Amino acid sequence: MGGAVLAAYSQVLFSRSPVVGALLLAATFVDPVIGAVGLAGAVLATLAARFVGFDGEAVRSGVLGYNALLVFAMVGAMLTPSPAFWALAAVIAAGIVLAHVGLGDALHRHFGLPVLSLPFVIVSWLALAAVPFVRGMGFRTPETAAAAMGSGGLAPGTVPFPGPEIVDHFLRALGAIFFQPNWIAGALVLAALLVFSRIATLHAVAGFAVAVVADHYLFSLPPDFLHTWIGFNFILTAVALGGIFYVPGPRSMVLAMVGALLSGWVAVAASRVLQPLGLPILALPLNLVILGTIAALRLRAGDVEPRPVDFIAGSPEDNLNHFRTRVKRFRAALPVALQLPFRGAWVVTQGNDGDHTHQGRWRHGLDFEVQGRDGARYEGSGERLEDWHCYRLPVTAPALGTVVTVIDGLPDNPVGELDTEHNWGNVVVVQHAPAVFSLVAHLSPGSIAVKEGDVVAAGAVLGLVGSSGRAPVPHLHFQLQATSRVGDATLPVEFADVVRGGREVAARLLPREGDVVANPTREDGPVKALALAPGSRFHADVTIDGVTRTEEIVSTIDALGSRSLVSESRGARLWFEDRGATFVVYDHVGPKDGALFAWYAALPRVPLTTAAELAWTDHLDPRRLGTTSWAWVRDLAAALVPPAEQGMDYVARLRGDTIEIEGASVAVRGREAVHTATTLRLGQGVERIDVRVGDRAMAVEFT
Repeated sequence: MGGAVLAAYSQVLFSRSPVVGALLLAATFVDPVIGAVGLAGAVLATLAARFVGFDGEAVRSGVLGYNALLVFAMVGAMLTPSPAFWALAAVIAAGIVLAHVGLGDALHRHFGLPVLSLPFVIVSWLALAAVPFVRGMGFRTPETAAAAMGSGGLAPGTVPFPGPEIVDHFLRALGAIFFQPNWIAGALVLAALLVFSRIATLHAVAGFAVAVVADHYLFSLPPDFLHTWIGFNFILTAVALGGIFYVPGPRSMVLAMVGALLSGWVAVAASRVLQPLGLPILALPLNLVILGTIAALRLRAGDVEPRPVDFIAGSPEDNLNHFRTRVKRFRAALPVALQLPFRGAWVVTQGNDGDHTHQGRWRHGLDFEVQGRDGARYEGSGERLEDWHCYRLPVTAPALGTVVTVIDGLPDNPVGELDTEHNWGNVVVVQHAPAVFSLVAHLSPGSIAVKEGDVVAAGAVLGLVGSSGRAPVPHLHFQLQATSRVGDATLPVEFADVVRGGREVAARLLPREGDVVANPTREDGPVKALALAPGSRFHADVTIDGVTRTEEIVSTIDALGSRSLVSESRGARLWFEDRGATFVVYDHVGPKDGALFAWYAALPRVPLTTAAELAWTDHLDPRRLGTTSWAWVRDLAAALVPPAEQGMDYVARLRGDTIEIEGASVAVRGREAVHTATTLRLGQGVERIDVRVGDRAMAVEFT
């Protein structure tokens, strides 16, 4: 019960922290009446939600309690609750919960939008409208009566602020979130904001700065009206748009400030409409602006900034880190990851904007052939089709999809001749996603192994390389297009996890003319070494400065399928995934002197193959590597300047039955140099990791 109630308080600031909840609870009790009535509302709503049988996690997270908390805090601030009110209190709390669930489901189901605090606004209006008809109910003071009429502010409190007036105004605006526009309540809300997020705090300041400028240059408001009713709308709108619903960054900051100004405009306009009805604006402006902005920006095309938080949201710092460690590292430009459409190593004989046919509408096409050890693409004179190394080799599907077009029966041309009447020759077109179709052309007649309507997996054989159509020599033509029409205009293409030149592994690559490229082969040795089956346990001996301690590490999987390694003794967790051709680590939380930290630095990405030598580049989060006490400064800066990354170069070398992986980055722009060395025994697991970050060194042996 206590955890659910504190969670309801923390949800007001979009947080889930019990510490934030406790600070906000204390803020409400600056006025004991508001605090007591608001607490009663949160408790009653929690009990009502459990009694009705709503989802237990929604109750524990405070999602079903924060609207009731705000409604009851409003009652405590403005009204004198009568015995009749308390007799109805449980029913009112249940009604708020039902309104939250019903309205929230409707908004989510039909528009994909959050409910925010709309139930609080609606139920508060109903409560104020019913005041004359509830026995014994009335307004606490003339000031609160004026506030309910939309023409004045709540009493600001009697304790003078011992500091600059602008700071007093900012704190009063924060305190007004809980109907207490005084600096003591505001200071507690500010403390909660700082605990929750430094980025959110910066956006709160930016939102209030917009409010001050708007009050001075744009609006003509009654005294204290800004700090009572409009200020917190500016602030919470900026916090929500700057880091809760959009990934923090320079453009998100601009969006937050524009949204804050819109919130003020809506507040001024709404007050004129609501004043004759005797209703305050409450949080109506921030709800309308936030929901309208989310709905509008959802109609944008492409991966553009500010980027929406389309994953499980947390604090702005968490959202930014999630984007950098998961989305930014692995999101492709296409909605589906493509592998190369062949087996083995092939050379690009004509790339984008080629000298021959890859021009204009078809500029994004790619031609592939096979080279021999001598670099030649054919044997002997090359006068026969059979002389060409790629002739009648398998052509494979680049990703899961449905075959939508098949053309077969056109003959292969003799070497040096063209069929200009049938430009593309024998063709297979596969649809992989809406408006994403792959086309493989010039296939050999009678070799096509699929028919229209077939569902094919990545790597499934579609046909064999030929020389049909406009193909003077055997080769494979590949392109992406937005329709199923054969030879339509091409789309930009990139492939995932490509081995280039037999040594370099690229997470995403557009091959260029002359590149020799291949799909990495998934091999049993490294796959078994990094299997990490859920429930399995192993130990790690961590040595720092000659002192060794042992950690037990457990491999886990949650209800959503996310895999992680957990060190309970160190309070550390490492998220990872087997992505088919590559083992990847997404993120690490915990101390920077533990076994899982060493794993994070040394093995963020491992190709699951046993090539003699491979090299690749990855990026680590400097916030996860550094030990400086000034990390919060980086958090603040991240809202204004794109954060820097820690680039790491890795090399893997096969030594008998082990793979030795070395990683290194230089110290630049204030970041420490990082060096790692890992021994991975094929079929068994990671044996040892050595890590040095700046002057800090540690060795980890796994058993």
